[in-house]
Amino acid sequence: MSMKIKTSKTPEVFINLRGLFLIFILFFVVSVSAQDKGKVYLENVQKKYKSTNDLSADFKQLINGKASINGKIFFSKGNKLRLELKNSTIISDGTILWNYNKGQKKVVINNASGSDLSSFSIDKFLYDYPSKSIVTLEKEDNHDILVLVPKTDNNMNFKKSKIRVSQDYLIIEVSIENLSGAVTNLRFSNYKLNQNLPEAKFIFSPPEGTNVIDLRK
Repeated sequence: MSMKIKTSKTPEVFINLRGLFLIFILFFVVSVSAQDKGKVYLENVQKKYKSTNDLSADFKQLINGKASINGKIFFSKGNKLRLELKNSTIISDGTILWNYNKGQKKVVINNASGSDLSSFSIDKFLYDYPSKSIVTLEKEDNHDILVLVPKTDNNMNFKKSKIRVSQDYLIIEVSIENLSGAVTNLRFSNYKLNQNLPEAKFIFSPPEGTNVIDLRK
């Protein structure tokens, strides 16, 4: 009798272990597949921006769902950037950063490297952050979304970032959840590509009477 009981239990144990093993393998395959799709899709977005010499767009920044700033943004190869806001203009030629306050007629000059403009940096979100994160692809409201979760061995300043991409591989929204749980959204619209923007667009010449504060070392 004991022999029968032993015989009847053995297949059940074998089936359960095999089932768990198959579930584990399936989960692993799905995980790898999602990462592979994310990698391929990211490469397509990178190709789009590599083939773009310059661009402009309208943008809006929201913090925890509330609008904070909006304006016009211009990019050009070489990390050149221009932000036109209501009361200020921020310009960088890739080396120097000018922050001009119209009302105060004051410009603060600093080095572009290390400046707090990472929220608007295409290079950061397409090259730097992905290299330090696990990148997967999701679908939401008929849009493809790249999801970046920092790897545990990297000291990143956010928990998760989502990059919503249009059908022609342009970034239309970036969502960033910081370490404290606050969420910042950057939305882009009305793109114009390859307009041959002049170099002068990314250099600032202070108007006469401007108070100049140079913080460069």
